[in-house]
Parts: sequence; C-alpha cells; structure tokens
Amino acid sequence: MKIKISNIIILAAFVLGQVACTKDFLELEPKTGQVEANYYKTESDAFFALTAVYDVLSVQNWAPVPIMSDIWSDDAFCGGGDAGDMRQWQDMEQNIMDAESGASSDLWSRCYSGLYRANLYMQKESGIDWKTEGLQKRFLAEAKFLRAYFYWDLVRHFGSVPIINEVLPSVEDYRAVKQNTPAELYKQIATDLLEAIPNLPQTVPSNETGRITKYAAQALLARIYLFYEGFAKPAFGLTETWTDGKTQINKTYVQNALEEIIKSGAYRLLPNYADVFNWNNQNNDESLLEWQYSEKAKSDDWGGWGINGNFSVIFYGVRNPVGDPTIDPGWSFGTVTWSLVNEYEPGDPRKEASVYNADEKLTEYLHAFQNTGYFNRKFIPNSAFRATAGTREHNYARNYMDIRYADVLLMAAELFLTDNPTKALGYLNQVRTRALGAEKALTAITLDAIYHERRVEFGGEGHRKWDLLRRGFSYAEQKINASFVVPAGIPNTQDFIGRSFKQNTWGMFPIPAGEIRNTNQGVLTQFVPAYK
Repeated sequence: MKIKISNIIILAAFVLGQVACTKDFLELEPKTGQVEANYYKTESDAFFALTAVYDVLSVQNWAPVPIMSDIWSDDAFCGGGDAGDMRQWQDMEQNIMDAESGASSDLWSRCYSGLYRANLYMQKESGIDWKTEGLQKRFLAEAKFLRAYFYWDLVRHFGSVPIINEVLPSVEDYRAVKQNTPAELYKQIATDLLEAIPNLPQTVPSNETGRITKYAAQALLARIYLFYEGFAKPAFGLTETWTDGKTQINKTYVQNALEEIIKSGAYRLLPNYADVFNWNNQNNDESLLEWQYSEKAKSDDWGGWGINGNFSVIFYGVRNPVGDPTIDPGWSFGTVTWSLVNEYEPGDPRKEASVYNADEKLTEYLHAFQNTGYFNRKFIPNSAFRATAGTREHNYARNYMDIRYADVLLMAAELFLTDNPTKALGYLNQVRTRALGAEKALTAITLDAIYHERRVEFGGEGHRKWDLLRRGFSYAEQKINASFVVPAGIPNTQDFIGRSFKQNTWGMFPIPAGEIRNTNQGVLTQFVPAYK
C-alpha cells in the first residue's frame, strides 16, 4: 500500500458517490446500491472505503470546528467584512444562536455523514476477501476511532443526540431514531476507542502519513477524559466514572496512557517552535493526529463538500494586504484578541510564530470588522502554496495538527499536578523551556501555570474554548468578557459592543431545527437550556 491517505481522498469520495453530501442525517439512505453490489470485495476496495471515512474528518462544510472554537473563546473575535458577514458565526460569538443556524446544521451534517460512512464500512467489511494478516482488524479499528471522533464532536457541541451505529433500511427508521443522553454518548465513544486501541499500530511509515495510530487514540482518550471530568459531569449532572461498561477510564488509567506515549520515544518537541508550523514541515515529529489537506483535487465547490484543500485558511487571511508578498489575501475572520496577545511573556518566540501583526508587517490593508491588527499566523494564507488549478480559496495544502506532543505533555502535567507535582513540573517545563530557554523554567507548578502554558502554546489552534469550559462557566465568562474590553485609543470600539458570554448556552449549539422537523414528533428535542 504505497499511496498516502491525502493523495486518494478525492477518488474515495467519488467511489462512494454522493452519500456524504446530504444536508440531513435523516436523508442518509444508501444512494449507491448499484455500486455497492460490486464493491467491498478486495482489500483495495476496503482501503478506498476507509479513506472516504477519513475524508469526512477533514470536511469543513462552512463550519470548521477549530476557527469556530477560537471565535467563541477569548483567543479570537469573529471579524469578517462587517457585522453580518458569516452571520452564523456572529450569532455564535454573541451567544444568540438559534436552531436555524447554518453553523449547527453544517456541523451536524458533517458528523452524521461521517457516521454513515463509518457504519457502512463496518457493515460491509466482513465481505472483503482479506489476505493480509491483521489488516481487517486494523481497518476496523481506524473506522471505530473515526466514529468515536464524530460522536465526540456531536456530544461536545449538542449534548444529547441520536446514536446511530448501523445503516438503517429507510427514512422512516431514521425519523424514529431515539435521542440518546450525554452519558450514553460518552459510553459509546469509550467503547469505540477502547476497542480500537489494541488493533492500531503504534506508529505508521511515511507512506501511510495521516493514518490513525494507537498513540493518537490514547491522546484523544485523555483529551476527552479531561473534558468529561471538567465539563460534562458538572454541566450534565453526571456522577459516574467514564466507562465503556467494562473498563473504568479514571485518572490513573489516563495517566498511564499518556506516560506510555511519552516513554515510547515516538514523538518529540521540535527544537524551534516556529518549525512546528512551517508549511514545508507538515506531519513532523511532533504530530500525533493531523487532518490531511491537498491541492491535488483542484477543488472548486462553493457548496463546501467537494473541497480537499484547507478552506479555513482563506478565512484567516488579511483583506487587501499590501507590503508582504509572502501572504495571500483573505477574509479577516478569527482576528486575534488583545487578550491573547497580552498573554505572551516578553521574549516568548511563540508570539511571533502565532500572531501576525499586520500593522507592522504591511504598508496597507483593509481594516475590516473587529480589526485588532492581529491575525492567526499559523494558518494565514501562504502565497508559496497558492494553487495553480481550481479555486485559490479552496486549495491550500495546509494540514490541521489536531493533537501534538506538547499537548500530551501538558495533559500529563495537569493529570499529575496533585499526585506527583515534581513529575508534572517536569512535563510542563519541557514545553516551556523549548520556547523560552532553561533560564525560564518554573520551580513550582499550579493549574493556572498549566493553563497559561496551554494558551500560549496552542494559540490559534482551536483548543482554548474547551479549556475554558472545563474550568467552569464562571471562569469562561470572566475570561471571555474580559477579552471584549477594548484598549484605549482603538478606533472601532463599536465593533465589540454587546458580545459577552451567556452561561445558559453552555458554550454549545442548538440542535438544527430542520432535524427536529424531519423526525417524528417528540423524538428529537433541544437539550441546552438556552435553546429550549
């Protein structure tokens, strides 16, 4: 198997036809029956079908989770051309989303399309003529990981949604599917991850770049555990330890999982922080889970589903930039907050690598809505990677590094904070001194110190929202509201008025109204207090 995942996504999507292009999960009837009758025969068929499940992981569908998460947090403002640009994001930032929100329906559609593809694969894979030892178990494990990830996105955004683990026979069956509780969803996620981990490889060779490993699954398990303990249990009133019904995923279990990753030596912190985000250095030694994007599809689909480049890149760009030939123009969303800029300590090189100061770098640019002068450097459009075919906006070959080794170390630091402060301090200082040097190593550790390090280490990567929520609604409200305090002398103060956190939204999305209308009466109802 010599072809990378990122090189065959477009072919795999074609093979499965238009299954994932639907707007509603209720419409996910098999639409490729004639193709399926002659498909799922060989290991090659299985590979393309599995790749189609991977494809949905990186689908953005006008609702890319990383940038939406940062806009909700104190790291980024919505921005855009004006207060009506990407209205669904403006509403999200103002905490006035309703059930007709495009952000909700697009994210819902992505997740249930991914579940459909994963379930279809799982139902068909037993008919494959498997010849390579261990391959069937590995492919099934990858599909289960991906299914767990889609459920993870659903439960953290919507709370209570239907669990659908099979391709149902008819639309009427989908209309009657029951709404599951958060506890049931977390149990399903645990089941898929724990069943996947033993059958995943610890690492993959370069010709399998982008595929899931055991260590990526363990790191995701740790991330979800921290959110379950910090957010789900208090918000949803859960009392039980996270479990699949057999294994207790408690602090000790997750500590051991993270230590296994650390002791494996499979990953390392790159000596120079900026190198982690060099577009020529993707899938580097720090990456555990990286969504793959490519310009090879020559995408030109404003509907969102036929895009195989990183569409979110164009959102981060500066409007009408003049004076820096290294960047391409974009749409000025996700402008960086003064709050994040001020979080960096003097001399921290992570600031320069994470924040693009347009007022210093450019001779001229359009000061659009919620302009701060600061933009997300990690994903700002890179002119050296401008596509030569297809639409420029759709074809930036910029991957999204979802989980990296620094996150493993800082999650471990947090989990060992009270049990072994010395070990926790060592893990935190590995991340801190990589950026600031040994002379800046801390001599004592606190939760606030870990959160500071997480914020400056992962600025602009979409993680801050989830960190805020797991420290509680009051903490999130304090930090988010403080980010809207405009410094003296800023000319566009009016752009930031009326935007503050509302606790009864729980930082979550409403279930799309279209989905509620398409189900039998009373089957699907709003879960979050603000949307009832």
